[in-house]
Amino acid sequence: MRRALVTSLGLLAFATAGCERYPEDPIFAYGRVLHRDGTPRAGFALPIERMEDGDDVFKPFSTATTESSGDYTLELLSGDAVIDKVYSRSVHRLRATLPLEADGSGTFLSFYMQDDVELPALQPWDAHPLVGTSEQGPTVAFPPAPPVPPLPETARTLDLVTEDGVFVPLLPTDPVPLLWVTAGGGLLWRQDGTVSPWTPSPYVLEDFAAPQVHLRAASVGTWLFSPLGGESSSVDFRQEWRTGAEPLPPGTLRPLSRGAACEPSFPEVCPWTDGLLTPVDFFEKETDPRAFGVVITLPQPGLPRRAVVRGLKFLQGGGGKDWLVLEGSADGEQWQPLARVLLRDMSPLERNLRDARFGFYTEAAGGDSPFGDGRLDLGVQEPVFQDVPLSGTGPVRFVRLSVETLAYGGTPQPAEFYTLSEVSLFE
Repeated sequence: MRRALVTSLGLLAFATAGCERYPEDPIFAYGRVLHRDGTPRAGFALPIERMEDGDDVFKPFSTATTESSGDYTLELLSGDAVIDKVYSRSVHRLRATLPLEADGSGTFLSFYMQDDVELPALQPWDAHPLVGTSEQGPTVAFPPAPPVPPLPETARTLDLVTEDGVFVPLLPTDPVPLLWVTAGGGLLWRQDGTVSPWTPSPYVLEDFAAPQVHLRAASVGTWLFSPLGGESSSVDFRQEWRTGAEPLPPGTLRPLSRGAACEPSFPEVCPWTDGLLTPVDFFEKETDPRAFGVVITLPQPGLPRRAVVRGLKFLQGGGGKDWLVLEGSADGEQWQPLARVLLRDMSPLERNLRDARFGFYTEAAGGDSPFGDGRLDLGVQEPVFQDVPLSGTGPVRFVRLSVETLAYGGTPQPAEFYTLSEVSLFE
C-alpha cells in the first residue's frame, strides 16, 4: 500500500508512526561514513548530538564507531528519540557531524527517527570555490553539487496525490551549489540558481573590506521503513555540506544610503542602512509589529540607480506570486516607480511539493550549523537577496521598499515584513 499526502491542491496532515514502543525498547539507526573519494572511513568515532523537544541547542548524546566498511550502528532507546504524551507525540532531533577537514570541507546530518531506520551516508563534498578575475570583476567558479542521497533498498517515500489522482513521489530535494558570501561575520550575499562562474556585481560587494566566499548545499527528505516482523518507522532528515572559504577583493562602492534614517524608526542608527548586515526582526519592535515595508530617507535628494536588498523575509500569499517593489518620492507624498521584480511564480502543485518535501525542516532548528556558518533557511523561509537596477526619472529624497503578494483568490495585496538585514542605494 502506498503512503500518500492527499491534496485537492492543499495538504492534509499525515503521520508515519507505527505501533507503540515502550520508552526502554532499543531502536537502531544504520549509516555509513565515507572519505571524500568514496572510500570507507574505518574506525571513526562519529559524535552524535541530540536536541530535546522544546530546546534549541544540540548537546552531546552518544558516539557510533564505524567498521572497516565505513558502516556504523547507532543504538538508542525509543524514549531517546520519541516522546509519547497523553494526546500527542513529539520527537527529539539528532545530529551526526563530520569534523571539518584541513581545507574546510565538512558535512552533517540532522534527523528525526521513529524506530529502526537507515540514514544517508556522510561524505564530504569534494569541492572548493575558485576565485578568478575578468573584465567585469572577480569571478567564482564552482563544481556541481553533491548527489542527492539515494533511496535505500529497504525504504520508500511518501507520495503527493494531486486533485487529478496523480501520484508524485516526495523524493529528497536536489542539492544545489549555494554561494555563501560573508563579511565581518555577517551574511553579505547568498546566490543559487546560477551557472559557474559567478561574477558578483560591485554593488553586491559594496564597500566591505574583506569578503569571503564558500559553498554550501543541502538536501531534505523523508524515508519510510516497514521491516518484515518489525515496527514501521520513518526518518526525516536534513543533510548539509560546506567547503572552505576563499577571499574576494574588497568592495569599493559606498552606498548613498549609508547611515540614512528609516521608517519604521529607531532611536539610534537605522539597522537597515548601517552596513552591519545584522538581521532585524520586525516583531521585536515595541510599537505596532505589523510592517508592510520600509521607507529610507536619504541625507539629501539623489538619483538612485541601484538597490541591493539583503535578508528579506515576508509573509508569502497563497497565490504563489510575489513582487519586490521599489518606489521613490521627493516629498514623501507622490511616489514614482523605480523597480518591480518578480520574486516567485509557483503553481499550486509546486507550492504543495515544496511544503511537503521540507516538512519539519522548513526552518533550520538549532540556529547555526555546527561549523558556525549561520542558518541555511530553505523553502518558505528562504530570504530574499536582490541586486536591482532602478529606473527613476528624477531626484528623490525618500525610497520605499515593499512586497506585493498574490492572495489565494488572485488578488494582489501588501505582504507583511518579518526580517530584513540591509538595504543599500547607489547613485
